[in-house]
Amino acid sequence: MDLFDKCRAFTSAREAMGAGIYPYFAPFENSDATTARLDGREIVMAGSNNYLGLTKDPRVVGAARAALEESGTSCTGSRLLNGNLRLHEELEAELADFLGKPAALVFSTGYGANVGTISALMARGDTIVLDREAHASAIDGSQMTLGRVRFFAHNDVDDLRRKLVLAGRDGGGILVVVDGVYSMGGDVCPLPEIVAAAKEHGATLLVDDAHGVGVLGEGRGTSAALGLTDEVDLITITFSKSFASIGGAVLGDADVIHYLRHHARAEIFSASLSP
Repeated sequence: MDLFDKCRAFTSAREAMGAGIYPYFAPFENSDATTARLDGREIVMAGSNNYLGLTKDPRVVGAARAALEESGTSCTGSRLLNGNLRLHEELEAELADFLGKPAALVFSTGYGANVGTISALMARGDTIVLDREAHASAIDGSQMTLGRVRFFAHNDVDDLRRKLVLAGRDGGGILVVVDGVYSMGGDVCPLPEIVAAAKEHGATLLVDDAHGVGVLGEGRGTSAALGLTDEVDLITITFSKSFASIGGAVLGDADVIHYLRHHARAEIFSASLSP
């Protein structure tokens, strides 16, 4: 079988293009939080992640311009070797302070933050237990590990407990992964109950708060809004939503962040975040 046969057999997108109903990869000429220009027309933007409208805020644009003038367009290497800037470390310190965690590690994308963190932490014999509607980056990260993967029904803490019992029988470490705010439904996870379940079973908890940071808890996210920042072991975030940029980070205890800095392949083998 030719490896490319599946590519040639994929016709649904072209059929949608031909019918004039293909909704993806629209070539916008300009866009902000509420409007965009497409094919010369101004349209209402109802799908933007520019939650706070900061992508064109003069302070944000000015800071980006200053960084461009000082440091150029690229760091030309991974942070491990020659791409680590003072700006990266200042950002990590400010993120840790703002979100109430001891330390932070910045990645080039939010996707990379989940993939890099999960794949670095999980080893053979460990189990990751994910909400069935967890972000694709968390699912992909789990599939890159040598550990077991179990899903629980969306926001169903009883089902989570059942899966944690099974994970406990398997032996090894257990990582529970949930979204703070789910991107498609917009619902908030039942974090107090999830924290309690994880503690009952000795599991580590990671909250992907890509859609909660900047919005809930005076901007500090879902864990802060519910008074549970100290009870959540790891928080991952993205900069491409409220923070009006691109990149991501994981926040947690200093020893864990130090380990990830030296073991997360999505960090080590990616070019560092541009200035």
